[in-house]
Amino acid sequence: MKRLSFLFCVILACSMICAKDIERVSITYEYVSNNPNETPAEAEARALDLAKQKALEDAFGLDVSSVTSTLLSNRTSDGKTESQNNVFSLGETSVRGEWIETIKEQVLEKQFINGFWMIKVYVEGRARNYTNEKADIQFVLVKDIQDLESPVTFRDGSDIFLRFSSPVAGHLCVYLIDEDQNAFCLLPYPSQQNGSQTIEANKEYIFFSTTTDKNAEQYWLNCQRSSEQNAVYVIFSPNDFTKAADKQGGKNFRDEQLPRELSYESLLKWLTRNQAKDADMVVKREVITIRK
Repeated sequence: MKRLSFLFCVILACSMICAKDIERVSITYEYVSNNPNETPAEAEARALDLAKQKALEDAFGLDVSSVTSTLLSNRTSDGKTESQNNVFSLGETSVRGEWIETIKEQVLEKQFINGFWMIKVYVEGRARNYTNEKADIQFVLVKDIQDLESPVTFRDGSDIFLRFSSPVAGHLCVYLIDEDQNAFCLLPYPSQQNGSQTIEANKEYIFFSTTTDKNAEQYWLNCQRSSEQNAVYVIFSPNDFTKAADKQGGKNFRDEQLPRELSYESLLKWLTRNQAKDADMVVKREVITIRK
């Protein structure tokens, strides 16, 4: 009985610590586009992303790192040599917090002014201050395995590959969200029995390519409208975790077999639980545009 009581106290204490670390944040934010080619959907997604970043900045502040170097140069003027100091400063900022869960997203106002979109949004959610340095994972989504940079847009029928590396060993899952709020599990592959992809440290991977891995699934992108936006979630942790519960996907309008899937809402609930438990989990989201 004493042992059970002790274990209960430990679990309760851990739950209280997690709850204490997570805060509720909200913000009303106005975004003005500087891209004349930005679509309404792209502008809305950009506004919501920037609103969350600003809410994190207001709640937890910024980490500012800068590197300053001084270059001493000599020049000759009227037979005299003069010394001149040129100071170069390189600065970088990053938000200290991370977004855990979205409670509410709302577009309050949308205007097209002088060829650019102005979007006012409200976001509310739960967030946490960074307590430790997370793994600096590197990835890029490409349409050819030889590419090193992501294209501006993908085309209907384009292949998609993921180049990925991590400085530490761990586990990886990748999901794609379409405009109909379906979440497709791209990694681990359907044929894999484990709940995540094992990652070795300091090794570059090219996923979704049967050229580099005969057991891989190769994916290509579909677009039923003139232009669509999909979101790709790259989820990594040095700690073991298991992907969300999903089911065998159906078929698309071309009668092609889709990856395993679940609803976007279910994926976000799973992600919220796992991020709350695992402070080392890294979640990166990249929005891609697909055009006919």
